Amino acid sequence: MKTRAIENLSSETRTLKSATCPSLSGKSKLTYEIGYTEKSGIQFRVTANSAAGAFNQDWFALKSIEAALDKAPKGEPVTAVNLMFLFRNMSTNTPFFIFAALRHEGLVVPSKTKKRCYDRVDTADFLAELQPLIEGKPQTDTKPKKNAGKKVASAKTPSVSKKKSNRPS
Repeated sequence: MKTRAIENLSSETRTLKSATCPSLSGKSKLTYEIGYTEKSGIQFRVTANSAAGAFNQDWFALKSIEAALDKAPKGEPVTAVNLMFLFRNMSTNTPFFIFAALRHEGLVVPSKTKKRCYDRVDTADFLAELQPLIEGKPQTDTKPKKNAGKKVASAKTPSVSKKKSNRPS
C-alpha cells in the first residue's frame, strides 16, 4: 500500500499569506492560507467556506500538488480531478477548493483550448513573490501607487480676502 505524500504539518507550518477567492463554481468564497516549513516547503490549506461544503483543513505541500499535476500528459490542460488521488478518504471538495486557491494565486489559468480546464503556469513568479515572506522580510507592495513620485500639493482652505472689492454692490 502506498502512503500519501500529504503530511499533517499544522504544528510546524508558518503562515505566510491568507487570502479569499471564489470557488471553482463561483457559488462560494473560500479563505485559504499559504504556509511554509523547512522540511516540506510551501503549503496550502483552505480555512473557510462561505457555503455549507465540507473540506479538510490540513496543510498540503505544493510539491505534492505539483507531482499530482505532473501525472497529466505533458502539455495537456489539468483540472482539480488530477488531484483526487492525493486527497483520498477526505472530503471530495478539498481538491477542488485547493485548486481554486491555485487558480487565484496564478499557478493555473483557464485553458485556451478546452472549456473547464486549466493550463499550468511556471511557478517562478509565485515563488519570487513568496521568497521575502519565507525569509521573514515584510511584504512590500510591488505595484506602483497612484501618484507615486509626484509631489502632492497640500490642500489649502479657502480664505476670505480682506481687500475691498471695486465691485458695485
